[in-house]
Amino acid sequence: MPLIIELDPDDPDFAAILVDASIAGRPYRLLLDTGAARTQLHADEYTSTLPPVSEDASSASFGGRISEPIVTITDLVIGSLQLATLDVTRSERGLGQVLGMDVLGRYRCHFRLKDGVMELNALQGIQAANELMRGPRGHIYVDAHWPSVTAQACWDTGAGATVVDRAFWLSHPELFEQVGVTVGTDANGDQAETPLLLMDGPVIGQHTFSGHKAVAVDLAQVNATLENPMDLILGYPTIRQADWLFDFPAARWAVTS
Repeated sequence: MPLIIELDPDDPDFAAILVDASIAGRPYRLLLDTGAARTQLHADEYTSTLPPVSEDASSASFGGRISEPIVTITDLVIGSLQLATLDVTRSERGLGQVLGMDVLGRYRCHFRLKDGVMELNALQGIQAANELMRGPRGHIYVDAHWPSVTAQACWDTGAGATVVDRAFWLSHPELFEQVGVTVGTDANGDQAETPLLLMDGPVIGQHTFSGHKAVAVDLAQVNATLENPMDLILGYPTIRQADWLFDFPAARWAVTS
């Protein structure tokens, strides 16, 4: 599956990871989003004709709840991936269009951002070394390690920036240097000014990462709704530094480069 890396025009260290899809014969460009439980589309001339089958509710990073109708689409095609039907969230407010874990979680996925591809059912001969922890809504959790510090991190291809919970940042100031401020947008479309940090490189999956940018956000309200609270959300600046194998059916994962 080819990936499209769309750099942030204000900061090329941040980026969106996109895929081109066909749905009911119509072209769509979707954000590849392992942080989204369900695939989401805009209310357009096709999806607006589909009757709701239920409703989806979730929390946004800057607070508040998102509630949208769920509809059933047909003929989803992305590269070699083909699904006859899929229940998706229909965004009535023009929020982002995403390919979520309801689809990705069915496969053994090899994410290779440097090569611009995500392979399905790849590397069958390689045993992923680490047990995969997932939340009730499908979120992926990995541990990030520094000397004497371990953070629980959500691995999120839908995050253009790596996000640090404000409480974790303030509890471990030795790991971060504030270098400015930036404006972030959450899944609800809300914007907020956030501290821009340089984060020391952690060890994840036996792989040592280099230091990189992150933004600090108060995740307390989101974490209050989660069974597994997050210290970090690992976004593009972290994920791009390695190749990652997630065998979702087998609940195993590994860093492969």
